[in-house]
Amino acid sequence: MAYYKRNLPHIQFKGGEYFVTFRLFGSLPVHIVQELKSYRKQFEKDLRKDADDKLRSKIERQIFAKYESHLDQNLSGPHWLKLPDIARVVENSIHFRNYKIYDLYAYCVMSNHVHIVFRHIDDEKIDCVGKSIKENMKSEKFPVTHILGNLKKFTARKCNQILNRKGSFWQAENFDRLIRDVSELENSILYTLNNPVNAKLISDWRQWSYTYCKAEFLDSVSLIMPSDHHFIHHIHWLAWFKRSGSATRSK
Repeated sequence: MAYYKRNLPHIQFKGGEYFVTFRLFGSLPVHIVQELKSYRKQFEKDLRKDADDKLRSKIERQIFAKYESHLDQNLSGPHWLKLPDIARVVENSIHFRNYKIYDLYAYCVMSNHVHIVFRHIDDEKIDCVGKSIKENMKSEKFPVTHILGNLKKFTARKCNQILNRKGSFWQAENFDRLIRDVSELENSILYTLNNPVNAKLISDWRQWSYTYCKAEFLDSVSLIMPSDHHFIHHIHWLAWFKRSGSATRSK
């Protein structure tokens, strides 16, 4: 397992399952970014060095809840991902890497950010296309960082060509969370697919054009009927997630 820290902490190891979020450059106002940094610093200052993983995980969820809330509510900044041609570039690039460097579970492309849930493939018998992608990564020590770096570099170039612009397209920092158990995996997939619903853009996740869920998870997380017990469990989990956040986790 590897750990490093930039603005956000990153815990990564080969073959792990991850929930990741990345956003457009400038999608959050500077004062909001500073507020989130100060919020994190205060938590780290108050947190004991011997705090267990469960407590640290809870704090990460609280910080992410604030981060996500600002992204969903922000009306300023770029929203290029709502353009069909731009969203398709991102979707196609995500799918291109499926079964090459990760096993794709779910994703959602919002207007200013993207959520993906996947399992990193740690396999020496990777095909030639996947191998060429891996060879372009400087290190395997932080697999998620390099997967997203490669993905974002390619899509930034293509999207800027479509927009006839130059400059940064994606924010450099990513949010990546190591998924630790089946319950957390289920919640991560549900959260990803229901992001447009929670943002009050649609009433059912299946109405969103830029979303995907691997077939085997449709039954396991019981997303077919909104009335089922798993969906109700998700609503309760999401309410807790938001309460926790307001009260005090790269062709």
